Amino acid sequence: MKIISAAYNLIQNTDALTLTLGNFDGLHLGHQQLIERVLSYKDTKHAVLTFDPHPSLVLRKQPFRTLTQKDDKIELFARYPLDYAFIVDFDSKFSELSTKDFIDFLRGINVKRLVIGRDARFGYRGEGTIQDLKRYFIVDVVPDLVYNHTRVSTTYIKDFLSTGDLGSARKLLNRHYHIKGYVVHGNKVGHKLGFPTANIDYDHYFLPMSGVYYVKVLVDDVWYHAMANIGNNPTLNFTFEKRLEIYILDFNKNIYGKNINIVFMHYLRNELKFKSRNELIEQLKKDETSVRKLTI
Repeated sequence: MKIISAAYNLIQNTDALTLTLGNFDGLHLGHQQLIERVLSYKDTKHAVLTFDPHPSLVLRKQPFRTLTQKDDKIELFARYPLDYAFIVDFDSKFSELSTKDFIDFLRGINVKRLVIGRDARFGYRGEGTIQDLKRYFIVDVVPDLVYNHTRVSTTYIKDFLSTGDLGSARKLLNRHYHIKGYVVHGNKVGHKLGFPTANIDYDHYFLPMSGVYYVKVLVDDVWYHAMANIGNNPTLNFTFEKRLEIYILDFNKNIYGKNINIVFMHYLRNELKFKSRNELIEQLKKDETSVRKLTI
């Protein structure tokens, strides 16, 4: 798979393409269905086109969280025998492309066929429609994928993660949800409690429901079992912004500054406020026992 990441007016291609395009945040089963349809055509090369950063990070004034970031998408695209992954730099200039200019861009990279969902919109303020595309391309509109009478979407998966329903999120993603982030310095409260935790800078990733989780952690290409806490630390060291902290079992290496991968396996319990430091420590011991049982 050839990866072409650039401003839209710098992207070039001469091969005839069957292409699907979108944000592909999460690359869930609905997105996977589009890619599989692209691959079903044998008369062209196969391609996906997505945007970085996510348009909502550019266009919205309030914070926005994503299920996947650029590197995640590339890794997930690479699981398919695609010929090209086009990653367009999303900025205000690109967002203001007219319907005609957007179509001209697609024609300029030699798109012959588009595979899209029924609600596909494009161009400035989403003014471009499927009918506009049909004037210039072969258009294959793929029906919605439905789970529990609801259309599979990134928002739907976020709803499951927000309630701690990792199982349903896993079904729709076709994999465990994960977050990648850098280990940053904290205030060492975990060390004082006997549970040294790594504080994670999770950037724009969407955080699941506050609480304690069994997670697997990839550090320097080695997988470890760990306990994760998401929340505001209501008992000690309260913070307004949610934190993601992990306690890796049987681990004592210095990993500050490292980029690690945290895979959410099982939701254990809600975040609680304890009456005392000792009560918190006793609960953490119980959580560790629960995690160890899950690793067997």
